[in-house]
Amino acid sequence: MSGMPHELDFQVGGDVRVTGGPFADFTGPVLAVDHARGRVQLTVDILGDATRIDVPLSDARAV
Repeated sequence: MSGMPHELDFQVGGDVRVTGGPFADFTGPVLAVDHARGRVQLTVDILGDATRIDVPLSDARAV
């Protein structure tokens, strides 16, 4: 998987940028990383509200 090296960079509280899907280009802090499911949960600002989203690890990069 091409995102594999970046997975090691994900830490709770660290910022990630979403690189694909409907939330592409959003950035926010990591709430949880689920390696078994291949997902990362983060909070992003959508229209002024903090919104929790869950995206595939392959669609996220540590910043």
